[in-house]
Amino acid sequence: MARSREGPRTPKPRNRTRGSVSIEAVVVIPLFIAAMFAILQGSLWVYASTVAQAAAQDGARAATVMGGNPQSGQTTAEGILEYRSTGVGWGVETSSTLQTLTVTVTGYAQSVIPGLRLHVQESATLPWEGQSR
Repeated sequence: MARSREGPRTPKPRNRTRGSVSIEAVVVIPLFIAAMFAILQGSLWVYASTVAQAAAQDGARAATVMGGNPQSGQTTAEGILEYRSTGVGWGVETSSTLQTLTVTVTGYAQSVIPGLRLHVQESATLPWEGQSR
């Protein structure tokens, strides 16, 4: 009887990538979610800035027409901000010179990230229609 010569058995090669999908998911999924929140927060800030700019422009337009006054501009801007309600802590200020009127809207964009407050400030300046004041 012939004996076969077998040396020490070598272990089978292991699949070293086993479980790597789980580890990749643990890293990638939170990064993806953070990126989505950042995009959403940026979008809310842009929208709040756009609404603030529109409120400032409409307020300035309402105040500078013939017979208008700074108070009517402030009331118009506040009405637009109330209707759109896109931010928190809105404030409207008007200032005028003999030639122009400026309406400034300030506030904060709504936040989906706790503790983050993005400031919004937009202004519009228009000349008085008709006579200078």
